[in-house]
Amino acid sequence: MRLLLELPSRVAFAFACFGGVISLVLCVGIYFFVLDIEKRIVDRNLNDEIQDYMDRRARNPFSLPQKTVTMIGYVHPPRQSDPPVPPELVDLQPGFHDLMLENISYRVLVRHRAGERFVILYNNMLVRRQRELHLLVVLVLGGLTVTLLATLGGYWVTDRVISPVSELARRVQSMGETAPGSLLAPHFSQDAVGDLARVLSLRQDQILGFLERERAFATDVSHELRNPLAIIQGAADVLRELFPVIQEAKPLQRIVRAVGDMNVLTSALLLLSRGERGDRQTHATCHVAVVIKEVIEQNRFLLRNKEAQLQLIVDAQPVLNTECVFVQIVAGNLVRNACTYIHRGLVRVHLQERELTVSDTGSGIDPAILEKLFHARLTRSESRGSGVGLTLVKRICDRHQWQITIESQEHQGTVARFIFKPESEKLTSSS
Repeated sequence: MRLLLELPSRVAFAFACFGGVISLVLCVGIYFFVLDIEKRIVDRNLNDEIQDYMDRRARNPFSLPQKTVTMIGYVHPPRQSDPPVPPELVDLQPGFHDLMLENISYRVLVRHRAGERFVILYNNMLVRRQRELHLLVVLVLGGLTVTLLATLGGYWVTDRVISPVSELARRVQSMGETAPGSLLAPHFSQDAVGDLARVLSLRQDQILGFLERERAFATDVSHELRNPLAIIQGAADVLRELFPVIQEAKPLQRIVRAVGDMNVLTSALLLLSRGERGDRQTHATCHVAVVIKEVIEQNRFLLRNKEAQLQLIVDAQPVLNTECVFVQIVAGNLVRNACTYIHRGLVRVHLQERELTVSDTGSGIDPAILEKLFHARLTRSESRGSGVGLTLVKRICDRHQWQITIESQEHQGTVARFIFKPESEKLTSSS
């Protein structure tokens, strides 16, 4: 919409500039053309006047030359009754000349006849200045008028051109999220804007289809997937109660962990899907330290039979305004990756007021893989962890305006930072 609002001004400005340039060129051309025509008329009048005086002089040798407000005539050599000839005119060659006498501009015509020099002067200062001033005023007003008309024409043309686009933008903005695209196309004709409207209608219907399938998937996940997970979880609990001897059995532990991870992942995906559809309001609070301790205990088994240790340092008790499942997935992914890819050394988990740092002294990550670590198209052979994990972590962080960074050097280890803003800081900044 901003472009549509700026476009008339841009086009009008372009029309105004074009009209101004054309007006300037025409005015300059007309100005010099008028001056040339005026000069030709003056020269013709001078020629007629001097010819008339020469004829009168031939008939009457005592005839005096012209002397008016605009014209003055001289004859050299002068007779007793003739006015004296200014020295500047004595040596002029026959023909037309421009001359300054006593700070007055004259157009001069010189003719020779029968041993006499006839000179006639036309005063340019008296009439020409007024005519030039009048001409300049007319040209300036004409140029401004043309420029103004060009500007108004630019606005009119732009309004006629973009009015269908503006109407399309208005209708698209007024459409609800669930409005079908078929309501848009019938309002436009078979032109470029109509084609655009039909494409938008098609895309709107496709988006509605995607949303409907997403809602159906969320419903299926809620009922069809959670119920089997709950049954498996209940069966595992019953097995542990009925057969205490097999509580330490690895298959049972793997089942319990897998079901727990699946429940967490399912809950996170559902919550994330609702949030990306616009419903991001939540009153849940998460005590990060409690979640981190649970994550540590859930991943200790990864260090069995390894010459590695897992260390937890808690320097703060931050509280976040979000569901704990999101923090559990982000922190769990970082801790699980660190524990999985270390064979000897130390995994340090350090919780502070604004961030969680997970560092290890493992083999590090290849720089080529590190650059695309959060890409969804990362192959399984390149992935540092589960294929969904880091992509999901990035989505969660983007939704909550958190930050996650991973720095690594081969054969030296990896440092992952999960940066967040506690609820206490949000309340302080808002107050």
